Amino acid sequence: TIMERFLNSVLNIVQEGTGTRCPLDATCIHDENLAEPRCELAGEELPDEKRGADLAVSDVFQRITEHNKKLGSEDRFSTKPLYLVYRAANVQNMRFVDTPGIISNKSTGKDNREDIKTILRSEMRKPNTKLCILLEPKEFATNPIVEFCDESLGGRAKWIDNAIFLMTKFDKQLDDSRTGTKANGFFKEFFANRCYPHLVITPTLAREDLPSNELFQARMSLIQSADEYEKDKFEMWQEGHDRYRAEHGGEDEILDLEVQNRIGFPTAKNIMRQIMLKDTVERLPEVLSSLRADLDDCNAKHKVLSDRKKFTDAQNLRNVVTRMLFEIQRRILSYLDGDLGVSMKFPEKLQTLEDEVWEEEESDWARKELNFHSEREDYWRQRIADLDGEYPELRAERKYLGGKQYQRAMEFFRVIMIDSLPDPFQLKDKVPNVTGFLSGGLQHENWERAMVEITRVCLKDVSHPGLNYLIKHVGCIFRRLFVVALEDIKKGEEFSAEFKLIPTGLERFLIGEFDDMLWDLMVNVAGELHSSLEP
Repeated sequence: TIMERFLNSVLNIVQEGTGTRCPLDATCIHDENLAEPRCELAGEELPDEKRGADLAVSDVFQRITEHNKKLGSEDRFSTKPLYLVYRAANVQNMRFVDTPGIISNKSTGKDNREDIKTILRSEMRKPNTKLCILLEPKEFATNPIVEFCDESLGGRAKWIDNAIFLMTKFDKQLDDSRTGTKANGFFKEFFANRCYPHLVITPTLAREDLPSNELFQARMSLIQSADEYEKDKFEMWQEGHDRYRAEHGGEDEILDLEVQNRIGFPTAKNIMRQIMLKDTVERLPEVLSSLRADLDDCNAKHKVLSDRKKFTDAQNLRNVVTRMLFEIQRRILSYLDGDLGVSMKFPEKLQTLEDEVWEEEESDWARKELNFHSEREDYWRQRIADLDGEYPELRAERKYLGGKQYQRAMEFFRVIMIDSLPDPFQLKDKVPNVTGFLSGGLQHENWERAMVEITRVCLKDVSHPGLNYLIKHVGCIFRRLFVVALEDIKKGEEFSAEFKLIPTGLERFLIGEFDDMLWDLMVNVAGELHSSLEP
């Protein structure tokens, strides 16, 4: 009801025990153009059909009530809030979260304290959060909520300065505090514990087990009359103090000024508004800075969109892409010649030999057939995996990019080739079989044929699949150089700003076209190399 008195409207469930089963995160927006309040409602646990925008208050009340009753039927509390946006002409811009209340008597129903602690801690972690604590109209020592906050939030010093206290249902305490002396005595312990409560009286219904529509209308009537009802009650209470003091010769104490300044809900509302205004003023530079950053970001995005509009012209796009490909070619040639700038600009792009081997093995080209020798490529890869020994000339742990990668790939091929060749001496006893005797019809041994056969047999299962691997290894290096160059020309170059606007889809197309061209080149190179090795 406290929240609803801020909104001047009924929204949340009220019932004996704990009716609110999840936080209600409400954002109030002042809109002087609205004759009737309009609402938006959402929530992670709220069914899709219960969410909505441009809702009437009565619809929101029914949906929130049904959701909380569903949680109650499941005998659980939820930390996942319902989100309400409330637009009306009679509210100020603010945001607050209505959390479930604790059951003070643990013997009454399920003890919900741990659930509420979790919800409270979750909400208080949010920045710029203030705590509005509702006290019961009884002695401080028997008011459990302060101790509960101490336990939940890690001690009073951590939360007391960010809290405001409202003592609700104070009409229950009016008789016990019917004199100024008794009233001052009642509040003495509260003040000693830095609790200065605002006194609030809200009219209640005789019964609340009404149909949803009737309950909504009845509570709306109470909310609308609450301020006047409260004012009358407190005036009668203070008049009682004055009569008692007059009847007893002025010996009774005057009500403490701290109490007088906190009588009625309007005093609490004013203090809360002051707190929010102060907080707004303090955060205004931060907000303005954020708005300027957002504006700059929007202007930059607008410029990007305006520049991209140029690419709707086919001729302009063709010119940009042509210039882009020329720059990529220039960059790749620079990498092959030796380029310090790219090493400093993209240190993460440099690769060790292991990185290169792994990239080739994981690429789609590893299983793609280059020629009929591809069947034996895995033998070469296995030789790489089984390679043992130190080869300092490879500088395998050094990270390279460009021409040095190609140089290392050639040296790596040489090392594996030498390691993979069979021992010729193992063929010694078979040499007579390859000299023959009747070559060309002549009856003599052919040692030239023997040398050719020994070379062909030794190289057949080594050089051809090895060359395939070398071609794919180098191909992967060049394939990657194209992608690096594409990224390079978009950073710190003359036309970088223009190249950044090229659509991602077009970039993918260019990469795909380069891959296809490079693969065709690799197939042609493989054919020429294998032909040149034939004896």
